[in-house]
Amino acid sequence: MIVRSTFNLLLLLLPLVGYAQRDTLYYRQTPVPAHLRPVERAAGSSALGGVYFYGGKKLNSPFSLEVPFIELNDPQVNQHFRSFRTWTTISRLTGLVSLAYFITTGARNNRTGQYWTVYGGSVVLSLGTVIIANTQVNKAVGRYNTMLRQVPASVLRVGGVYTPTPLGTSVVGLGGTMTMR
Repeated sequence: MIVRSTFNLLLLLLPLVGYAQRDTLYYRQTPVPAHLRPVERAAGSSALGGVYFYGGKKLNSPFSLEVPFIELNDPQVNQHFRSFRTWTTISRLTGLVSLAYFITTGARNNRTGQYWTVYGGSVVLSLGTVIIANTQVNKAVGRYNTMLRQVPASVLRVGGVYTPTPLGTSVVGLGGTMTMR
């Protein structure tokens, strides 16, 4: 009789098993994938470049963050990351300005003052766009980590377990928790 009532109780609690996976349903249309980990920024990072860790492993570049960002599928995170890629591309292209100037004017024009002005301007513009790009990736990381921590205002989680023992008896465990903000 006890085994039957325990079995019936477990059947009633079975729909609640996956509730922890759906706890972000109130904020998103799709739940946050459970395998995603937070992104950590190293303490020595600066505005000119950041060092990021995902799942305890150091990433080679901020471009490595694209995979978890895409899996999260948050419009704000994706927008910030696209902006980061755009500004990084602009930064790389501004470095070509001085090269293009040197090639087009050639060595025949001995205007070293103009060349150094173009070169210095492209370096300053490149550094400015790198700072903007890294600001955008930092915003994406902040939003990503916020989305991973997000839980509804109040959550009721209930769980149960039914395990047979080697002695031929069974062990039943039930638990629950209520989180309020």
